[in-house]
Amino acid sequence: MRTRIAAAWCLLLLLTLGLAACGGVPRESGSGAGLGQAALEASIRNDRKHLFDGSLTYTPDISMSVGGRLTYAVVLTARGEKSSRRAAQAALETRVLRVGGWQGAGLSADDPEVKTVLHGPEKQPIVAPGENAQWQWSVSADEPGDYDLALTVITYQGNTNRALETLDPPISVHLKVYNTWSHRFSAMRNWLYTAAGIAGALVGIYALRAPLTELVQGRREARKQQRDENRDGYM
Repeated sequence: MRTRIAAAWCLLLLLTLGLAACGGVPRESGSGAGLGQAALEASIRNDRKHLFDGSLTYTPDISMSVGGRLTYAVVLTARGEKSSRRAAQAALETRVLRVGGWQGAGLSADDPEVKTVLHGPEKQPIVAPGENAQWQWSVSADEPGDYDLALTVITYQGNTNRALETLDPPISVHLKVYNTWSHRFSAMRNWLYTAAGIAGALVGIYALRAPLTELVQGRREARKQQRDENRDGYM
């Protein structure tokens, strides 16, 4: 039994070495598996020739109440005669982008008070004119104010992370967050709690002021009395 197992391992080793010697086992090179740098650049240029004209439809200005949540959606369409007309009529704003293959989109905020959560996959396919990809995010804010969201879209080379086309510069989406009475009351209550804590600390310090003053004065008088006694004894 041991002889058979050893023979099987030897056969597997010989087959592996033979495939490697004959080029049967591909090796990683640069950013693409089995591709040199020149071949990779050529494949990217060739794939870019097969992209379609596309348009991204989006809303440039949105608003919500603090503590609430809204849904923000964008649509990326590979242009055909009918699809491009529909997109132009329905959209508030459009941006031209070359599309085809796998598409990715992202929405991020420039302030930690605003949070964006994507619903659904980040990458979606577009393989022919007239097709589209859609993304939706939930947006929430903890504080009122004016914020900017960055909307990015990338056309990838196949199912990789190599970009064939990138929306440059990213789209700036303005977010207006309105204050509410409940948020004002909550902020005021927190301020009152903080003020009450500071006031209590000050009262405590003031209450300890008199005993501390008496203690310091008593020690000073004791040291003075001791110096006087030492001086009298010396005399």
